[in-house]
Amino acid sequence: MKKVFFALFGIAIALSISAEKVGEPTSPLARDGQIEQNLRLAKAPTVPSDLYVEPGTHSCVVTWNDEENSAWNLRYRLYSEDPVLLHSLNGSSYTGSYADVTLPAPWGGVNTRAGNGAIYVKNNYNGVARGTLTYTIPEGYSNDFFTLLITSGSGTYGTGNFTVYTPQTADVGHYFSGGETYKWLVKASSGEKITVYSTDQNYSPDIALIAVYSGDATEMKLMASGWNYANNLDKTTYTIEDLETETDYEVQVQAIGNDGSLSDWTRSDVFTTLAEEPIIPVVHILGDIDDQAWSPSVGTKMEYDAENELYTATIYVEADRTFGFSTELDDNGDMGGWNYLLPYRFGPVSNDGIFVLTNEYMGQSLPLTFDNYGDIRILSSGEYTVTVSLEENYIIVGKIGGTEHEYIVGDVNHNGSVTISDVTDLIDYLSGATVNVCEICADVNGNGEITIADVTLLIDNLLIGD
Repeated sequence: MKKVFFALFGIAIALSISAEKVGEPTSPLARDGQIEQNLRLAKAPTVPSDLYVEPGTHSCVVTWNDEENSAWNLRYRLYSEDPVLLHSLNGSSYTGSYADVTLPAPWGGVNTRAGNGAIYVKNNYNGVARGTLTYTIPEGYSNDFFTLLITSGSGTYGTGNFTVYTPQTADVGHYFSGGETYKWLVKASSGEKITVYSTDQNYSPDIALIAVYSGDATEMKLMASGWNYANNLDKTTYTIEDLETETDYEVQVQAIGNDGSLSDWTRSDVFTTLAEEPIIPVVHILGDIDDQAWSPSVGTKMEYDAENELYTATIYVEADRTFGFSTELDDNGDMGGWNYLLPYRFGPVSNDGIFVLTNEYMGQSLPLTFDNYGDIRILSSGEYTVTVSLEENYIIVGKIGGTEHEYIVGDVNHNGSVTISDVTDLIDYLSGATVNVCEICADVNGNGEITIADVTLLIDNLLIGD
């Protein structure tokens, strides 16, 4: 009678263990990486190496090394210090009856089973070794923190214990209710394993989702997302376009095996796009200099000093000739997009439209003036240095070599002597007539301005011969 009883009892237990676990496990989170996990096989391709990014302003060039594979996926996104999802397994990928399975690398384990939308491990039944589920840390990590997340299956089969440890973190257990999500923060290095086991008898709770993050994701509500993908690349270089300037991004690459299996993603390369290059207008000197015409195509191009934000050039000017400036800064269409930089029409750079002319030569003033068109007139032949500041709106003209310029007070027309014609020219000048005068010479009383008082003093000087 005992033999019959024990035989029936053994059959009942066997049937209960072999029967499929019934349940409707849920997947409450949108899971990045689900498709890639479905493609993984037990032996994954090698991970690409030497990931490198050369950033630009609105793009970057990504390169990597991989001599074993011929196709790759790339993903990138805005960088933050939030934890990054490394891998996940979704129980819903496993359909049909429960059966022993081999999990795709870097996942692994002992006595691992899956089916009916769940993963679990057989545990201490009929003397079998304790079931475990493991995750192997990929390359590039040393004593870093990781977060292991488990969402248990819904219903009765989702209840029970899971305990997690690493070589650097002691065992920590948690008892799940059905459909609960729990996270462990552990420490590990590349090549080490995060191990999951259950202290329950017979088998562990169902796992609807298991995932590993780099960093502390214990406070995160949702899985990391926002990746932009470029898939099935056939070269070990790729240019990412349409990026924002001075912005942090991260990029990763994974290999695709000949059988469609996928490697781990490389560790992120974090880079910052460059700032916009400032638009530096090209400035040319135009005019009656060096046998040049009033044309931007033949004007003397000025050299730009970026550190001091100055334009400089050396020119030769005949006496009583004029010169001016033009730039590509303005797009008003004048002369094919050129714009004159005139003292009183300085264009969009100047706030007040005034362009200050400074005369300098070995501590002395030079007889420079503007003509009616706002061009600069030089009354003494020679070689000159010209300095233009678009930032502070000034021009400095200095004569090179030769004797120092000498001028005579009252020599208004700058012909080398003071005569009644200078008085006439000065009166015409003050009356608003178009006349070329040496303004420095015309400042007879030296008070810094030209007025009728200068005319009076000039007449007195002529009368008394002083």
